[in-house]
Amino acid sequence: MELFKIENQDLKKVDGSNFELERELQNLIENNLELTLGIQFVASEFVVGKYRLDTVGFDQSTDSFVIVEYKRSSKYSVIDQGFAYLNTLLNHKADFALVYNEQFQAKKGIEDFDWTQVKVIFVAGGFSAYQMDAINNPDLPIELFEAKKYRNNHLSLNQILRPSNLGHFAHNSNKKAVREDKGVNLDNAAELIAPNEERLVAAGSESIQNLYQKMKDALLEWDSSFEIKPTSKYIGFRINQHKIVDFLLQKQAMKMWINLPMGELKDPKNLIRDVSETGHWGNGDYEIRLENDSQLEYVLSLVKQVWQKYSHS
Repeated sequence: MELFKIENQDLKKVDGSNFELERELQNLIENNLELTLGIQFVASEFVVGKYRLDTVGFDQSTDSFVIVEYKRSSKYSVIDQGFAYLNTLLNHKADFALVYNEQFQAKKGIEDFDWTQVKVIFVAGGFSAYQMDAINNPDLPIELFEAKKYRNNHLSLNQILRPSNLGHFAHNSNKKAVREDKGVNLDNAAELIAPNEERLVAAGSESIQNLYQKMKDALLEWDSSFEIKPTSKYIGFRINQHKIVDFLLQKQAMKMWINLPMGELKDPKNLIRDVSETGHWGNGDYEIRLENDSQLEYVLSLVKQVWQKYSHS
């Protein structure tokens, strides 16, 4: 992404620069992890197995761990290092559960986390053409973010997008994925299941699928910058790293979770169910179940309250 400065009616390009020290970049991202990458901070310089992981984060929307690695140069293999870290994570689940519990004073067991959607994020000043081509496979649970700093203390952080966001490393029960040429064992990749919007939508009947499509079209009409984030269970919509609303399609109904704490949503018709003290999928304390589009406009007005709160933050 290029940055320009407006001077009267002229544009002048603002040159960005890389961070001289990895630690400077790491400190900035770690201290603002939810704002920049939309995940919670768990640990820094976490030693597990043979590796020291720069940052361990946690994605609340998927209940899964995220490893963040920072780089100054582009002389490394994102595939080999990424899968080495993924294998380490999947082989040391108890260590990650323990550090999570210590950070959040929680009592979660291994079974309380979703190990199918773990991923590795590389943050660097730039990436080579080989590295960007390497992640063109939409099945890889590896993401690249380019970080540039500018004068006047400005920072840009842009994800290197791939052709499709259909999901992570697809599960195949009949095959083992192994890169023998590099010695990277990917046996554990069979645990990673592709989160796929199309598959989740197909769980609903035709009428429920149409209901979801109407809701989706309305959200994207409000704001084209909505990011659709399918998980293994539901479809999430977020903007500026904030979770807005989640959808679960069933045969006869569609469940929605609106991401606001209890007491913040104005619901004059009292259609919303309080799930603040109840276990549920999705984010937020408000749940609603729709069987048809009779309340579509009203429900959209509820979702709009969250969107208006976060769309400019």
